[in-house]
Amino acid sequence: MTVKVLIVDARPERSRALEHALRDAGFEVVTRADEHDDLYAIMTRVKPDAVIIDAALPSRDTLEHMGQLGRRFPKPMIMLAEEETPDLTREATSAGVSAYVVEDVQPALVRSMINVAIASFEAHRALKGELTKTQTTLSQRRTIERAKSQLMETHAFSEDAAYQWLRKHAMNRRLTIHEVAQAVLASDDIES
Repeated sequence: MTVKVLIVDARPERSRALEHALRDAGFEVVTRADEHDDLYAIMTRVKPDAVIIDAALPSRDTLEHMGQLGRRFPKPMIMLAEEETPDLTREATSAGVSAYVVEDVQPALVRSMINVAIASFEAHRALKGELTKTQTTLSQRRTIERAKSQLMETHAFSEDAAYQWLRKHAMNRRLTIHEVAQAVLASDDIES
C-alpha cells in the first residue's frame, strides 16, 4: 500500500525538491498546499496518511493551526525546519507533531523518517486508546462499588449479595452491570 503524503509548504523551492524525494522513495504526494490554504478542506478531500510541514521557522500561529488540524484529522505530522530551539520543539510536540527535523532531508532518509513518524503516531494513539479504556473501566468499577455500598446500606446485603443483585438485574433487563449500578445510584426507591 502506498503511503499518501500531504506537503504543507512555506518554501515552494525546497518543497519541490522534497516532493521529488518523496516520490523517489515510493510515496504518493497527494498535493502541496500553502500553510494559508484551507487545510481542513484539503485534508477532507485528499485524505493523506501523513502530513509534512515544510517551514523555515514555524511561527506560533503555524504550530497552533497544525495542532487544531491534528485534533480534527489525527495523522502523523512531520515538521521540517531550519532552526530548532527547546521551546520550539516543545511547542511542536504539543501541537501534535510526530517528528521535528532540522536542516535538509536527504532522499535516502525520507522513507525511514516517515515510517518512524507513522509508527510513533500509531503507538501514541494506541496508548491513548488504552488509557481511555482503562479510565472508563475504573470509572465503571467505582460506580458499581458505590451502588453495592448503597445496596448494602439500604437492604443490609452482604457485599457478595449486593453484587449478585446487580448481576441478576443486569441479566434480567439485558443491561450491563454498570448501567444497573447507575440506575441504583440515581434512584432512592430500589426494589429488592
